[in-house]
Amino acid sequence: MEYTTTLPHPDAEQALALMIHAAQMQERKGGAQAIAGRLDALARKISREALNGVEAAALLSEEADRFAHEAREID
Repeated sequence: MEYTTTLPHPDAEQALALMIHAAQMQERKGGAQAIAGRLDALARKISREALNGVEAAALLSEEADRFAHEAREID
């Protein structure tokens, strides 16, 4: 049996790197859009319910805890 080794073509490596980078940028974009939407919803709730500073801070703290929990689930 004969074994051959193929070396990756430089253009293929560059194409793969570009595809990975594009996927990472799409993931970042989606995450940023999700966070922006959530922050907007929180701002509307604070305004609609006329929350004071302490109540708004508590709401934001709960949201931060939710994000931290979600991040732990990813690992």
